[in-house]
Order: sequence, then structure tokens, then C-alpha cells
Amino acid sequence: MKKLIVLLVILNWSCASIKKTNTIKELRFIGEQIIPSNSIYKNTKVGGLSSIDYANGKYYLISDDRKKSIRFYEMELDYNKNNFKKVTITNVIKIDIDQKGLDPESLRYDKKNNHFLWTSEGDIRKNIDPKVFEIDFNGKPIKTYKTPSIFLAKNNKKNYGTRRNGTFEGLSMSKNAKFYWLGMELPLKQDGKEPQIATGNYPIRISKINKKTNKLVYQFAYLLDNIPRNSIPKNKFIVNGCPEILELNKNNFLFIERAYASGHKDGGNTIKIYLVNNKNATDISNIKALKQADFKTATKKLIFNFEAIRSKLTDGIIDNIEGITFGKKLANGNQTIVVVSDNNFNKFSKQLNQIIVLEVIK
Repeated sequence: MKKLIVLLVILNWSCASIKKTNTIKELRFIGEQIIPSNSIYKNTKVGGLSSIDYANGKYYLISDDRKKSIRFYEMELDYNKNNFKKVTITNVIKIDIDQKGLDPESLRYDKKNNHFLWTSEGDIRKNIDPKVFEIDFNGKPIKTYKTPSIFLAKNNKKNYGTRRNGTFEGLSMSKNAKFYWLGMELPLKQDGKEPQIATGNYPIRISKINKKTNKLVYQFAYLLDNIPRNSIPKNKFIVNGCPEILELNKNNFLFIERAYASGHKDGGNTIKIYLVNNKNATDISNIKALKQADFKTATKKLIFNFEAIRSKLTDGIIDNIEGITFGKKLANGNQTIVVVSDNNFNKFSKQLNQIIVLEVIK
């Protein structure tokens, strides 16, 4: 009887521990660092940092520079629970590929084979498909994955298919090493409108892909928010989308939503991190059009709104956050989350290479 009681206590503790591990209560701001926009490293201009991932004590950030060579940077971030001290660039790796028509957006380390996967949004106007590529640490090509037919440029029509700059923005490795996740930035034409100021249904598709077979094995819908504020002047340029996803475990994810309204002195960005659960979401992989379809979306819970730390950031600017990763653990055992902004090489307005570190509170 005593052995049974001890076993039950252990099981109860273990279940509670697992439950606690799968839950994020809140995120706490640690600090921010800015990489100057005029920074040059090994004859490359540091900018366009569209994603971030963490592996073997280093951080890896892809640059979406389509005029020069496609590349990713290796960096070290020095921080503790009290402050974020500095960023050190330790390497730049050029990706060995014909970059015509490619638009790099996300880079993820695949620990199963010690390679990287990265996405390109392609160019629908030029009939260039969004794609996922596999490379080694030296940027050498290993594999090009098959793009699901629903996202192919050749299938794009007036009221069907992908939207320009709205495809493979998000990428996450699955805890099950057989799979990876692809996140669309914007709804497909047949699924819903692009987000507007008004509340509406703006569903994007999140796809689970088998790495070995290239097959889309599961897909769920996630509803984007409406755009929280208008541009100055009104309706000049506004947008909201999902630039990155990050799997926590089997049914839970972190999603970034990034809304932008032009003309605002504070940068115009509204950035939020949501805790997303797809346990009861409908598998929509066989639903060609979500408009008028009957389906359940994933649930979402706001876990961090960057408005809460705006006053602590450089010039009160929340910039174009596009990347998210789990970083190193702190001395107290808590996990950290690191996000990075894409400064677009300051093509449109003054922007920042902004890196922000948050502590995970469970």
C-alpha cells in the first residue's frame, strides 16, 4: 500500500510538472539592443533580419537582402535576468543558391540532422513559388522541399491562391523530428480578406509537413486580429499578418502578430505574442476554400503586448518584429525568448535592427 501511495504521489508530481512546463503564464521584459543600421560585417551590411533561432549557444539570423547575397548571421547575445548587455556578430554565412525571385523570411535549426531549414516567399507576380530549403552550416544546399499545391504560383487566380508577400513567413520545427510547420502571413484569397480596421474573419493556414515524404499531413486555421489603428493620412497603408510561429509542444504554439499603419512617429507597429492551441481545431487540409466553410479555428490567448514596454525601448519605437526563438536559460532556470526586427534596410523610413529579450514566467 505504501508503494502505491508513493507511486501516486510521484505520478501526481510528474503530471503537475508536465502541465507547468507546457504553460506560459507571462513574459517579462529584460532588455533591448540595437545593431546600428550602418553596421558592416565582412563586407555585408547588417540588416533585413527576418528571423532568429538558437542552437548550440549561438543565435542565427537570416537577412532578406535580395540585392546582395542571401545570407545568415551567427551572433552571441550577452544577457542575464537583469539586463541585456551586448550583441556580438561572430560570423556571416552566404547561402549558395541562385537568389533570383527568392525572398528569405525564416530560418530554423533542425537538430535531427544538424542542418537549417529556411523559407522563401517567392514572387507570385513572376510565377515563382514559395519554397522551403535545407542547407548545412556552410550555406550549402541539401534539399528543396515540395511546395503544397494550394500554395503554388501556377494555381494562383483572381479569387484563388496566395497574396503577394503573404506566403511562407513563418517556420517552426516540430518537437516530433519527422515534421515541420509552415505559417502563412496572410489569408489565401479563397479563405478571407486581408485584415482591415473593422473586425472580421481573417484566417491563415498553418501546415504540418512530413520532412521525408514532403506531404502536408495536417493543417489548421488561425484568425488574425483586425488592424488596431489607421494610417496617417487614413487608409494610406495598413496591414496585419503573422510573421513567425514557434511550436511549444504537441498542441501549443507562440504566434507573433504584427500590425502596421504608416505615418506614425512611433514607427506605426503594433506587435503582440499569442499563446495558440490547436487541439480542437479542424483539419482544413482538404478544404479548398474557407469562405462559407464550417470549421473550428485554433484558440488564441494574448500573452504579451509590446505596447506595455514601448516607453522602455529606443525612441519609444516598437519596430518590425519578424523573428522569435527560445534563447538560453537564465541562472534561475527560467527560459528566455528573443525577438528581432527587420529594418528593411531603411528603404521606406527610419527603422531599427532591434533585438529584445524576454523572460518566460510559468
